[in-house]
Amino acid sequence: MTYRHYPDRERALSQLDRHGSTTTPTEFQTKMAQDARAAMEAAGRTLRPMHDAMLQLAASAPVLLAQTAPAAYRFVEALKQPLRA
Repeated sequence: MTYRHYPDRERALSQLDRHGSTTTPTEFQTKMAQDARAAMEAAGRTLRPMHDAMLQLAASAPVLLAQTAPAAYRFVEALKQPLRA
């Protein structure tokens, strides 16, 4: 398709506005959006303690492993070392 310039700015804007019809959301769509927002907020409140517990567990895992299984701890630490050529 070849480029056709618009010599008139107002005509160009009216061409764009022709395809920009907006409709107001229905009552059902509004209710669904409110329900979805409420569900996301509830999920955030519910999952926050689990997230914090996982971070705490990840921070204490090396210490617990070293105390309960020293051989396994040394093995995991050896895996972290770079390979020797």
